[in-house]
Amino acid sequence: MFMDCGEKRSYFLKSFIYLAVLYTLAYFSNFSWGIMDFTDIRNGVLGFSMLASIVFVLYLLPSSIGKTLLKICIGISIVSFMVDLFCYVNFDATLGISMLYAMTETTLNESEEFLELYLNAKVWIGFVLFIVFSGFFYWLRFTYLGAKSFYFFIFLALFGCINWGVEIHKIFFKTGHPYYTHQNLVYIEPLRIGIYIRYTLETKEQSKKEFQLQFASLNQQIKAQLAQNPIKNIVLVLGESAQRGHMQLYGYSKPTTPHMMELRKTPNLLVFDDVVSPHAQTNASISKIFTMADYENQSQKPWYQQNNLFSFFKSAGYFTFWISNQETPLSASPASMLGNINEKYFLVSSFRQLYDEEILTPLDVYLKTPHKLNLITIHLSGSHASYVDHYPQGEQMFALPLYDEKKRKITAYDNTILYNDYVLSKIFERFSDSDSIVIYLSDHGEEIYEGGSFAGHIDTLANRFMVEIPML
Repeated sequence: MFMDCGEKRSYFLKSFIYLAVLYTLAYFSNFSWGIMDFTDIRNGVLGFSMLASIVFVLYLLPSSIGKTLLKICIGISIVSFMVDLFCYVNFDATLGISMLYAMTETTLNESEEFLELYLNAKVWIGFVLFIVFSGFFYWLRFTYLGAKSFYFFIFLALFGCINWGVEIHKIFFKTGHPYYTHQNLVYIEPLRIGIYIRYTLETKEQSKKEFQLQFASLNQQIKAQLAQNPIKNIVLVLGESAQRGHMQLYGYSKPTTPHMMELRKTPNLLVFDDVVSPHAQTNASISKIFTMADYENQSQKPWYQQNNLFSFFKSAGYFTFWISNQETPLSASPASMLGNINEKYFLVSSFRQLYDEEILTPLDVYLKTPHKLNLITIHLSGSHASYVDHYPQGEQMFALPLYDEKKRKITAYDNTILYNDYVLSKIFERFSDSDSIVIYLSDHGEEIYEGGSFAGHIDTLANRFMVEIPML
């Protein structure tokens, strides 16, 4: 539709203000006022000017083309803002690198469970308020956006063009990785998300390639010698999202670990009560649990170039077997890469996680094969959200409250711990008559409303409940 000069000018200025409000909210929501410095504010101001230059270029185009492209930009920005709003409501931070890593390393089934847990009433209220704000904003008539406002906008846009020139120079001359060198662009919300996605995919692919090159040479470097009378079976059971505070074995009021309580009456169970995970997310933890990587050396050498547990045991003569109810065949996660180092790598399901007791059948098949020494790693799906999907429904479980959502999730989580106790007991049974040691620990813990209104785990909100784990 044809627009006169004044109407066109007002429309584009109004849209610029709208986008600037969205981007400013998303940008500064990631900073704490106590630690924000001049660089953060400067990058925001430079990004603000670069947004002005984008809108000004669209303004210079013929009205129909410029307005269509501007609507596309607004549409993309609205979707980006809603994604950030979802993350902020649940995790007190907009979409970031750690969240993207988790998204690219999850299964379709886990994604469904994630949305079921976090697409809650607060998120829907936030979406509705955002839509109401957007509608009200465009309903207002910005009659005061006259020539003086437009002159300031032109000045801002020209300043932004200079900044775009600097950024383009960086891109063509490859002066650094976009995540680190294009900090001005993180103000423009869709570009920030795009940069973070690119950074995540590139580093994942790089780590996968380098890992495949590195672990073969690591196998040759490691020279381990067996002591006399080595243990026949060393079994590592890696749980998922198990907080020890919800285990009766650690003092919880509900009887969530009856089998372990019975086993503790014998000399065969050792309970460690001061163990913490290195992270509050699975793959970040796994990269440190199974390798020599730690917080002190990770900056000098990435985890996939560090010595790993499986290469060590293989060099000592152990046959290594990884059985998982988590990864998928196409996964490029640390768990999948480390699993592939093992001489046998078995996935319970190629499509979705099953109940953890399904690992018992392939485990039984493996134990019938003649290997003198075994290192067996069992990766459970444990207490991953959505909790009700990770245990079979039955009379032995705690009854779920009907109307109290928090109590319902807490009870469902306790049921996963109860079911995990059953699975562990079945694993322990299979090694009870042999020279074996079975070690169980979780990749990280889980907050279940101990701090208020949050249930889940994420590094950006890590607290004691997300990192205090059981080790048996």
